[in-house]
Amino acid sequence: MVGKMFIKKFYISSIIFSILIHIIFSDETTLIIPPFQHSMGYYKANSTIAKIFLKKNVNFERVSGISALKLKQLDDRTTNKDDAILSLFGLNDHRIVFNVGLKELKIYGSKGNSESPESLYYPTDIAVTPDGEVYVSDTYNYRILKFIYDDDSLFFESSFGSFGFDSNSLNLPKGIDYDGKKNLYICDERNDRIVVLNDKMTPFMIFENIVKPHTVAVVDPRKGSLNIDEKFIVVSSARTRLLKLDLYGNIINEFFSHSITAYKNIDFNFIDYDLNGNIYVTDTVNSCIHKFDKDLKYITSFGREGTGKKQFFKPEGISIYRKFGQVFIAERTGFQYYWIGVDGYIKEFTPSFLTDSTKGLTISLFTTEQCKVTIKIFKDNNFIRELTTDLKRNIGLNYIVWDLKDNFGKRIIEKGKYLLRVTLEPLYSSRGYFKKEFSDEIEKY
Repeated sequence: MVGKMFIKKFYISSIIFSILIHIIFSDETTLIIPPFQHSMGYYKANSTIAKIFLKKNVNFERVSGISALKLKQLDDRTTNKDDAILSLFGLNDHRIVFNVGLKELKIYGSKGNSESPESLYYPTDIAVTPDGEVYVSDTYNYRILKFIYDDDSLFFESSFGSFGFDSNSLNLPKGIDYDGKKNLYICDERNDRIVVLNDKMTPFMIFENIVKPHTVAVVDPRKGSLNIDEKFIVVSSARTRLLKLDLYGNIINEFFSHSITAYKNIDFNFIDYDLNGNIYVTDTVNSCIHKFDKDLKYITSFGREGTGKKQFFKPEGISIYRKFGQVFIAERTGFQYYWIGVDGYIKEFTPSFLTDSTKGLTISLFTTEQCKVTIKIFKDNNFIRELTTDLKRNIGLNYIVWDLKDNFGKRIIEKGKYLLRVTLEPLYSSRGYFKKEFSDEIEKY
């Protein structure tokens, strides 16, 4: 009988725990699902969806890098109605896959271990410039391939590398990205270095002693759509450490995966950045996205493993179209599409309770994105004070002070619980479409 009661209690507790976990994760808004009019309700592109829209079978296997952008040759300068319609280039099953507008999906290459440009062998990453230059790290062919996109097709132009250890060779090239001068940065993983090519595909810089560089993102305002003037590089080293480098390979900052204590093991996989230089990193082990500010200060993690909303299955590549904050994430079963939102919470009150002798209250408010903050205070459903209205605050921890006065300038005297209702409105991406609302209480004795 005792055993049955224990099992019953354990079962009920498990249900409650599962519900709580679902609520916690389902309410995440660091990234948000685009509104229906911008996605037609399809924010996940799996094999089934691809077949419906493209009238052909598309199997997702060995998905890796992805690049989303607006190609100059496909941009109709007479209207802005097509500005959010992007070109997506991805690597899937040893092939390059790319869309032609909203009408067609094209495929280039096949699995092979040869010198032919159509022969790809476990390619890792893809980088595309607005001018239509397409770079692919053909990892187990030990080379970088350069194509030109023109007339809805890919044309091979040149290649760099072969297996080796000198400046003209590569040993497992992985992540790639380019800077504002179209220099290409290559993670030469087993040579523990980053090789930099100029726009003629000739090496001119090598950053030595970068342990097992896996992926790279070059933050450079010359590439466009960036609100900061700083130029820097972010590298995943051995998939356990993030490095912030200057454009000459000097380490500015670093972040170790064990610093995020909520997870046992972390896999820093692919990297990209947004309009404000915030860094996003996919994590295949935990099926989530980690977000950092431009100085590699950890902000939050988004998502978990699953097939539901705001869930991923082994996310790989990530690409952010910075102009509008559109986020594209490649996972083992396809692709997902998000907008940058905002999330937050009240970390603490100082002091933790109020008395007649308390002179003021400091509200420690944490936000995952730059935003406007509105705070309204109530007691017993009666409005007391509008503390802030559309107050602009930066990403991370913010401090807001209440002088314990009501809207008429009179000091509050009633004892009991005071409710603070907080509204966060993003300044970017989902602005005008989304607001985050939550509340917390503090008691006056």
